[in-house]
Amino acid sequence: MDYTKIYQADIAKLLGPDDQVFAVVPYRLGHGAERVARDQEVMERRLRPLPRGLRRRVKERASRERPAEGTANRSLLDRILDIDWPWNRVDWDERFAGTSVAGRPGSLAVRLADGTRHGIGQFGVVTERRFGVVTERRFVVVRRIGTDRFTLVAEAPRNDVVQARRRSRPFQRGRVVIGFTDGSRLAVDTGILLAGQARRLVAALAPTLPPER
Repeated sequence: MDYTKIYQADIAKLLGPDDQVFAVVPYRLGHGAERVARDQEVMERRLRPLPRGLRRRVKERASRERPAEGTANRSLLDRILDIDWPWNRVDWDERFAGTSVAGRPGSLAVRLADGTRHGIGQFGVVTERRFGVVTERRFVVVRRIGTDRFTLVAEAPRNDVVQARRRSRPFQRGRVVIGFTDGSRLAVDTGILLAGQARRLVAALAPTLPPER
């Protein structure tokens, strides 16, 4: 399905006349391991939507299992995971699904990931319809709120995109990894079984990318 033809005019109304829309593809934050060092403020923000009782239990458990000086006060699970067994050396999320987002807090990829991780329900069910949009100046994520109405979710300058490559994974045939000038990377899932939308996204970003060596 060519979402660019279907929604180009409607999204252009949201973004304004000075930013031409080149491509519109389905958007979902790719599954996988997160390579981000989260500070306390970010963790508090991530816990805020949880019910009060559950939020308290998560904090209590984290405080009990937080590593202390040495290993005397560490949980049994932490001690087991510290043993140098072969299976403890493997990040299984990364092995099967790849890396979802990598970068320091506040980097372009992390800001996009934090702004777009909501809208996915239990078992990965999509509860909001989102689209990745390549324009003349930006890579934008929009949310559909009506038949022909959209709202802006997150964005990054297009000139800050330095890489966009297809990196398929099981049940993420339309996976694209986008690299930014600050060294951060974001995985975008445009389709579970088909790669056509992924090719469209990479092609739309290609004119601003440096040549491959």
